[in-house]
Amino acid sequence: MNRNLPEIRQVLAFVAIVDTGSFTLAAKRLNLTQSAISHSLRSLEDSLNTRLLDRRGKSHSLTASGEVFLSHCRNVLRELDLAVGNIDALQQRAV
Repeated sequence: MNRNLPEIRQVLAFVAIVDTGSFTLAAKRLNLTQSAISHSLRSLEDSLNTRLLDRRGKSHSLTASGEVFLSHCRNVLRELDLAVGNIDALQQRAV
């Protein structure tokens, strides 16, 4: 893999924005400032060289790229959650 992959904090911020419908609520969900959420999304879009959200004042909607990326992000986060659960299960059996 020669590409620069997004940081997990950027992915979590993007998904939280979409899920909550708000940068402010996403910040509350992740226990971050609204400005940190905005910065994470801006950095993510810059690294991907595409807009993920169309912003209109306080509202936003997913771009075509955003829809594709969101689907993959949800899959990645689901797999990470499964991996952590499997590790927890292994550790419980070892005790």
